[in-house]
Formats: sequence, C-alpha cells, structure tokens
Amino acid sequence: MKKHITVALLFLSIFFRIFPEEGESRFSGDEVGLETVCKAISSKKITKGDFKQIKFIQRLKREMASSGIFVISSADGILWQTQKPYFSNMAMTKSAIIQTNAKGKKTVMSSQSNATFQQFAEVLSSAFGGDAASLTKNFDVEFIGGSDNWNINLIPKNASVRKFVEEIEMAGRISIDVMTIHEANGDYIRYEFLNHIYPESLTEEEKSLFSVK
Repeated sequence: MKKHITVALLFLSIFFRIFPEEGESRFSGDEVGLETVCKAISSKKITKGDFKQIKFIQRLKREMASSGIFVISSADGILWQTQKPYFSNMAMTKSAIIQTNAKGKKTVMSSQSNATFQQFAEVLSSAFGGDAASLTKNFDVEFIGGSDNWNINLIPKNASVRKFVEEIEMAGRISIDVMTIHEANGDYIRYEFLNHIYPESLTEEEKSLFSVK
C-alpha cells in the first residue's frame, strides 16, 4: 500500500496545483513552442490509452515492470488500471486517492487527513491544464524541439517537493508519450503512454472509479 501511495503522490504532482512557488524560475528554449505544446495537450478533455511502467530501485539495482490502461480527465483526475503483474485500480482526484480492488471494495485516502498529500503537489499540473506560465513559475524549465516533437525537462523550485522529485522529463508529439520522474534517492519511474484516444466522456465504470462512494 505504501508503495502505491508514493506513486499516487508523484502523479498528483502531475495534475493538481497545491504547493507555492519559490523564487524566480530559469527557462531555456522556445517559449512559444512550450505554450503551443501545453495548449495542444489541454485541448483534449479526456485522454486514454495504454501504459507501461518501469520502476528502478537504486538500492536493489533492479527494475520492476507493470502495465495497464490510463485515463486522464481534466474534470475528474487520473485513473490507473494496472493489469500486469497484478490487477488494481487507482484514481487520483483533487481531494483523494481512491483504490478499488477486483471485488469493488474501495480504500480512500483523503487529502485532508494526510500532511504529505497536501504538501506535495503542483509538479506538472500546468502541462495538463495548458498553463505554460504556471510551469515556468514552479520549475526551472528546459524546452527542446518543436511543437510536433518535443522534450521538456522540469526541476521543481519548491524545496519540499525536491525531497521527493529531483527532475521530471517529458517527451511527446500530440500528447505526452514518455515521462520519467527522477526521485531524490536515485530511484526513478518511467512511463510510456501508448495508443492514445480522446473520447468525449467517461464510461460509467470509469465514473464509478473516480467516486469515493
């Protein structure tokens, strides 16, 4: 459970704005290109597809792989449906992390009851929200490439966040294709996002997984 909550907190940082910025950001690259990429990503209300995850653990010098389906909804949050090596559902909203097992039983962790949850956030929210200005407020940003083939490297300005996340790398075209989160202890999580589709609405099952009830 603890490992899954850590991953959830990392991805809440991707989606929601919680921590305050610190100091002045450094930016390198094409600022217009960054704004164009953010707008292209945020133009999709819902993005779905397959994911492959590699988790590297520094102290063990080993990698662990998993795969499944992801859903990113601008109105609801992020849903991870892991299919291999085991089945699990994890939804992340602004107020909670919701885990649902194969039998439909839910475990809910509220942001109100967890100080780390409240403290650790706003890492990549701007990328999914189309707010390039917020990205440059909260990170030292490096943008490489053009609007149709790009790389973005982000270093959090907030000292509390840097205790968890040292750097985030993203690469993509129309959507984010690859994301690597480098943790301060030398571990990293690499995600490949595949087979993107952009439906207009969630399924009833997906809606239920985002619900705390």
